[in-house]
Amino acid sequence: MFRCSMLRMLLVCLVAVNGAVQAAVSELASHPVWLQLLHAGQTPVTAENSPFYLAADGYKHPQNELEATISAFKRQPDLQCRYPARRMFLQQHAPNLTFTRVECAEYQQYLEAFMTDSVSLIYASGFLGNPASMFGHVFLKFNGNQQHDLLDNTFSYGAQVPDSDNKLAYIVKGISGGYAGHFTNQKYHHHDLTYNESELRNLWEYRLNLTRTEVMFLLAHLWELENSTMTYYFFKQNCAYQLAQLLALVIDEPLIDAAKLWVMPVDLIMRLNSTKSGKPLYTSVIFHGSRQQSLYDHYQQLSAKQQAVLKDIIQQPAEQTTALLAQLREGDAKPVIDTLYDYVALQDVRLDELPESLKEKKRLAMVRRFELPPGQVDWQAYQPVAPHNAQLTSLLQAGYLDYPEGSAATFRFRASYYDLLTYNPGRLPFSELTTFDLTLAYKDNQKIAVKNFNLLKLINLNASQTGLPGDDALAWRLAAGYRQQANNCQHCGSGFVEGFIGKAWSPGSQFVIYGAASGLATSSNRLGGNVASGGEVGGVITITPTLAMSFSAGHQWYLNNLSAHRQYVEVESRWLISQQWDVRASFSYLEQAETGVHISYYY
Repeated sequence: MFRCSMLRMLLVCLVAVNGAVQAAVSELASHPVWLQLLHAGQTPVTAENSPFYLAADGYKHPQNELEATISAFKRQPDLQCRYPARRMFLQQHAPNLTFTRVECAEYQQYLEAFMTDSVSLIYASGFLGNPASMFGHVFLKFNGNQQHDLLDNTFSYGAQVPDSDNKLAYIVKGISGGYAGHFTNQKYHHHDLTYNESELRNLWEYRLNLTRTEVMFLLAHLWELENSTMTYYFFKQNCAYQLAQLLALVIDEPLIDAAKLWVMPVDLIMRLNSTKSGKPLYTSVIFHGSRQQSLYDHYQQLSAKQQAVLKDIIQQPAEQTTALLAQLREGDAKPVIDTLYDYVALQDVRLDELPESLKEKKRLAMVRRFELPPGQVDWQAYQPVAPHNAQLTSLLQAGYLDYPEGSAATFRFRASYYDLLTYNPGRLPFSELTTFDLTLAYKDNQKIAVKNFNLLKLINLNASQTGLPGDDALAWRLAAGYRQQANNCQHCGSGFVEGFIGKAWSPGSQFVIYGAASGLATSSNRLGGNVASGGEVGGVITITPTLAMSFSAGHQWYLNNLSAHRQYVEVESRWLISQQWDVRASFSYLEQAETGVHISYYY
């Protein structure tokens, strides 16, 4: 009888212990860090050489994957070297679990190659010349102990795009999930060459406020993702999304807006500044200007005489270089020579091959430089407004329009990103990139109608900030969507594609004007034709940091009906209130004049 009682008690205890263990495992399997290690809630991870998930249904069932991991670590201790982040997670959250200690030589070599105690999140500004780069890019830099950060290691997430795919194929496949995405490890000098030098994009480095243990945890999971891929989506599971998910391993803050169906690189940067504690997630912001930015910074610091000599050197024959530099005192010649170096380097990027005359001018300038006393030019450091200070990227707007015969209420939604008047430091100056921009109008008790819908609108005025030969490019615009053909017509819309090509001038850093040849194609048109061509003039003025205005006017003739034409005028002013609010006033003429006032909310 006693033995039976002891046996029953032992069985009860074993059942109780087993139940407690199962409850602990179940609770641990729902831990947000464990879910992130499995990339739950997104497309599964696919590894090339061995399965990323140890359980057959591990992607869908985190508890099964946790149990399989614990079992595998006990049966095959060497698997701890394949999953060092999982091992670190279990050591922290289940310290009672013990595994055989193993030496992971390859993993240790990987960690030693990084030699880092800190990590930075770097944002590269947008590049409108490539669909893959229009919205900017983010990547991680692990800061080493080298004298120059060009030797630091980086991890970047992107799509594996075949060289044979053109830009249209990239857009279609990128949006629909037609590419595999993966993390790549490269030295920082690769990004410096690509972004700063070749594409003339500025970089902002955000030094993250992480401990050494947290940095090692990030590196451990990146090791687990080596030779692994995930489905890449241009607007969702992109570089910003994957880096936000990675940082969520060590940052207990929402880095992705759950209310949005899309993720933009600059959204992640802004999230670093919006925390529950009110303190930013970074310790400092470091600006890395492009080759073009270096030219602009130095040119603006030259005196009027120095600028005139530099322009003469560039415009006149090479043999005049020495004589022109001789006009300047020693202290004035050094900055001109340095700025000439910047100019030559910029042209080397833009041109297939530098003209021999420009090479000779640089050589003669170097000869003069060696004749001058040693010492560097004391340039003032340029520190622009960082991109996390920009207005947020999505827009809701309510407005009121007044017509000669009535009025209308409008509602506008723009998925992303910025227009000519958006306060957006970090972007290309005098540019616009908007997608899915829809405006609805309710007029005189009629039905709600689509007033305007821009599926995509790109503008790059490419205005020179120096006036130097070669420091400019064509101004251009491209837009496609659906809109009403006239302000006095509520239900006569048509699909359209339009654009212009021209030239822009910037008399000052806050003012640009342009003139261009424009074109328009519509699906149908009550005004008399479907294909139109003509001219357009316009500009943008930043009056104060809070007040800015854009304007444009054009005249076009329909090529398939030359007796018909269209004239249009658009003027809009913006008063900045905060990152989330501004007020705008507008005037538009298209067959009829209309004025409006609009309040905008950014999120």
